[in-house]
Formats: sequence, structure tokens, C-alpha cells
Amino acid sequence: MRRGAWHQCGDKSQNLVSEHLGNGIGVGVILSPKDLAARLAVQRAAEYRSLGADVLLDQQFYNPGYSNSNLQSYETTSFRQSITLLNDINDQSLAELTTALEKANRDIAANAVLAPSVVYQAASSQIIDLNARLFEAAKNAGNSIGVPTYATVVLGSSLVGNGPALANVLSSITALDCDGWYFGFEFGPERIPSDANVVRRCIDAGLTLASTGKPILHAYSGPTCLLSFGFGATGVGIGHHQTLWKFNSGHWQGSTAQGGGGNAPARFFSTRLWGTIICPDEFSQLPSAVRQLILTTSPYSTMVEANAASAWPRWEAGKHLVHVLGETIASISQMPNARTCMNNAVSTLNTANSTYSQVLEYVPTLKDAANSYHLPWITACEASLDQRADDYDYLELIASV
Repeated sequence: MRRGAWHQCGDKSQNLVSEHLGNGIGVGVILSPKDLAARLAVQRAAEYRSLGADVLLDQQFYNPGYSNSNLQSYETTSFRQSITLLNDINDQSLAELTTALEKANRDIAANAVLAPSVVYQAASSQIIDLNARLFEAAKNAGNSIGVPTYATVVLGSSLVGNGPALANVLSSITALDCDGWYFGFEFGPERIPSDANVVRRCIDAGLTLASTGKPILHAYSGPTCLLSFGFGATGVGIGHHQTLWKFNSGHWQGSTAQGGGGNAPARFFSTRLWGTIICPDEFSQLPSAVRQLILTTSPYSTMVEANAASAWPRWEAGKHLVHVLGETIASISQMPNARTCMNNAVSTLNTANSTYSQVLEYVPTLKDAANSYHLPWITACEASLDQRADDYDYLELIASV
């Protein structure tokens, strides 16, 4: 697994991904069959490889009974059934699933096979057993192609507040004979998670997977990518739209709601804030010195730099976000170990929290409550550094072998 930023496709992002790869942003691409028909996926995969990226295909079996016209164009469409029906799948059908997965991944020349997987939930041994069988089919496909097979591990919202259930699920998951992890975490409805306990569970789950010595691709990471390398991730999936910032089961339940649409204003992402500020409504209220302090530049920010009151297109704001996150991730990914990355995250968040204090002097009420998560994240990071110190020692040990 290549180390760095991976483009998480979705929401009309195919051209955006090409543009950013052409600018040297990102090491890989995760295709979304929900948003891209099989024929076009083959074309896009070739395009992305020509730009130097690795390519993966996320099977998106999270709610296996959900389908749409794009998903129906893939060989795996006949296996999109309810969990109950899938749980009764026989050996012959599993072999057919292996064949379908092999063809889909050969067609795009995937660098690894991502196993199909239902979202893990509390008190559901049925899902654990089903995912183990789906992984077996994927592993056989990966072996046949001659590429690694990554187990898909998406921890559902019912596990967030249930420590014993989460530990049980992780124990079963880490027994899988995989070559790496495609890891997602369902935080909840917030735009950016702000509960220290929830963030801590995500970090601890990541540390548990990393302690197997296998690489982790943190899917749908969004701004939480700041924490990903701190729990041992190798790669992070980033995207321009809020629907790609975190995993949400609702996206595979037939919902067309996207959030942040219509006439929603552009949001300027600043690394100094490690968050966003609405542009121009909030950004233009700041004095020049504070604007310069929080200004993170990119090829897409020239309009904002030239005129703080300009009506910045949301599409340009999304491109700016991906560019800035990609550059930052490239830097973080060069740090020597997970402990260093986590300490860097704490330092970044402390700076961001202090800087937001200056912003609040001029914009007392930020629309997104954009600074609400800094201190909870710091609490979660410091607790993991302290209470999981042995795991950080172990990660340093296996990295040095």
C-alpha cells in the first residue's frame, strides 16, 4: 500500500481527481461503483494509472440490499441481497462471487482487492460470520490475480459507545488472513466529530488494526486524516464534499440527500485553523493581519487572496480543500512513526484552537461551530498516547525490523 493521500471518489469527483493527480496531489484512487458505471471505471482507472496513481475498487456492500444503475453494471450485482439471504450463500455461490470480484478487479488492473463487507454492528455475530465468508471469496480473487487482499472494516455507529462489543468485533476481524485493512468508522451525524470518547474509540480501533503489522487505508477520513497516521495508518482517503469526509451508512440506503447543497456558501479550509471558515461572510469580517494568519494558499485560492469579499465558487473551495489536505498528508506521511504523527496532531490542534480564539474576537459566532472539536480531539489523542503507550512502542519496534 502506497503511503500518503488517496482520492476517495464520489459526488462527481472523477475530473477533480485527474486534475489533482496532474498537480502531484495523491498517490492513489479509490473508485466508487455507486457513482461510476463499470465501463467508465475501466476508462478512469487507466487514466489515473497514467498519472502515476494506484487504483482500488471499493465494492460498497455496506448495505448489500441497496443498488442503483451504476452498481448494477458490475459483475457483483447479483450478490447485492439482504444480509439474511447473503448469510445463506453456499460454496458454489461463493466461488461465483470470487469470479466476479476477480473480473472486476482485473478489468481496472487494481493494485489490490478490497473485500466486500457489510458494516459491522454491535451484537451481530451474523455479520461477523458473513464478512468472514465474503473476505474468503475476495482473498481467493486476490490470490488468483496475484495482488494483495485488504479486509474492509467499517465499524458502525452501534459500536461507538459499546466498548466490549467493539473489542469482540476487532478480535474477530484481526483473525482474518488479510494483507491490509480498508478501515472506516461511522462517527455520527456531526459534520466533524466532536465527542472525545467517540474519537478515542476510532483511534484505538486503528491502533489495534495497525498492531497486526499490516497497512491501513483510512477510508472517508476527511479532516480527521490529521489523526490517521497517529494511529498507524499508511494511507487516507480524502474527498472534496462533506459526504466523503466520514463514513455514513445512509449513503447506501437510497437517500439522495447530499448536505451542503443548494445555495450553501463556500468554506475556506485553513491548516492554521485545521478547519473551515465561511467565505466571504466570515472571512471578510477579519482584519487583514488575521486573514493572512489563517490563509492557506493553493492554486484555487487566488480569488480569496485577491479579494476577501469575493464570492468564491464552492467547487473551487472543494478543490482547495483536497489540495491542502493532500499536501499536508504528504508531509505527515514522511514522519518516522505513529507516535510522532500523533504528537504532531496535538501540536496542530493546539495551534488551531489558539488561532480560532483570535478569529472569535471578530466573528463571535461561527456558523459551523468550527472550533468545537479541537479540544476533544486533543483529549482523545493524549489519552491514546498515554494509555496505549505499549502499542506505540510496538509499532516503532515492528517498523524498525
